[in-house]
This record gives sequence, C-alpha cells and structure tokens, in this order.
Amino acid sequence: MQERKCSKCGSANVYRNVGNTWQQNGVVIQTMGANRFNDLFQTNAFLCLDCRNLDIEVLETTTKYGKQTTLAESIQASKNWIKAS
Repeated sequence: MQERKCSKCGSANVYRNVGNTWQQNGVVIQTMGANRFNDLFQTNAFLCLDCRNLDIEVLETTTKYGKQTTLAESIQASKNWIKAS
C-alpha cells in the first residue's frame, strides 16, 4: 500500500495515519520486557476502506522510553511477542 494502492485488492481508497508524534499515530508497537521500561516503536499504517486490509510498516527508530534498542532486539527480548510457527 505504500504507493497508495491496496496490496490486497488494488483499490486507491487507502488512508494513512497522520503525524509523526506518539499521540497522533494510529498504531504504536509496544514490547514488554522484564525489569525494564516498555519499548514503543512508531509505525506508518495504511488502511483500505474497500476491503479493510491494514498494512503496517514498523519504523526502525529509537524508542520513546527506556534503553534505545533496535526493533529486532526489543521484539526478541519481549514477553508479549513470540515467533510465529
């Protein structure tokens, strides 16, 4: 959907979250770690109003709270994300 077309149905009736602050983004990825602050990662979210498909791109930015970790480090060490099988 990055080209403003739905990746599922091809529709151009796609909306994107606005702003780049934590309060304005429609979707924020949170990881919960043991004995530390939770990490929050910003996203770009694209929603197709025709088929309701939601594409989310997680940005590889620094986190808002706690130690500045990468997305991969944070997800692998979290308690609320598991590897899909």
